[in-house]
Amino acid sequence: MKKCPRCGHELKENENFCSHCGLDLRNNYRYQKPQNKAMTYLLYVIIFFSFITIPLLYSRVLNNMVSDETIQHNERVELPEIQGDAMRVIAVYDTLADFQNQFTNVDGIVDDIEKFEASLSQKQAGSWTKKYQIQIADNYNIFYDLTYQIQIDENLTLQVQRTFDRAHNYNDEKITFIKDHATTFDELFLTEDQQKLAQTFTGQQSTTTQLMQDFKERQKEFEEKKERLGHYGMGNYDGQSSFVVYRRDQSYYSKLTYVHTPQDYIA
Repeated sequence: MKKCPRCGHELKENENFCSHCGLDLRNNYRYQKPQNKAMTYLLYVIIFFSFITIPLLYSRVLNNMVSDETIQHNERVELPEIQGDAMRVIAVYDTLADFQNQFTNVDGIVDDIEKFEASLSQKQAGSWTKKYQIQIADNYNIFYDLTYQIQIDENLTLQVQRTFDRAHNYNDEKITFIKDHATTFDELFLTEDQQKLAQTFTGQQSTTTQLMQDFKERQKEFEEKKERLGHYGMGNYDGQSSFVVYRRDQSYYSKLTYVHTPQDYIA
């Protein structure tokens, strides 16, 4: 039912003139659907908050673009000095080449990392796999997480993980020996030659040796639990070492881990 726009009288849909006031409806009348007040209100709310949030979002994005300009530059640029505290990560590199190709003043640290890698090869020849995670924070501190792994033989894997940062707030090295495919209790432990190799990487320390010796004294307990074993282990001696045994199908593998703080930074 439509209404006369002049007097409000209800009219039939096919009427061309108002039967009450005579208004010509052919040119003056345009039918309008009733408005949904809830939808209208919602639209006003959306428009209102758009005027507030869009400028704020634009400002935030613009600030990020400005602060990250150095990182996003297509050419090599100089990495600034550390400024204040880190709030977020603005760039991540998983190769030394990408990291070095971005900045003009990181050649020294790349050289030091490569020297460290060469020292690993001198201790144990073979094919080392490498995994890098180099994160740059918005204060231009750099967090390095370098992981190296080598297969000593079919049952023994050596992993070396070095973590440190540009600000020298932390500097850790974790050395892990993984013995796999063990079917007997004795096969979980490093052999005499393997213990010598471990000392090449951990230095002359008795912590790991004592830890394995203490674990050997628990053989009876281990044998009783091994069928329902998820993992079973010992540690930590001064927060440095742990020895843990895991089950895999019908065999077991052990992880002997030694963590320490090197005297020197790589950088």
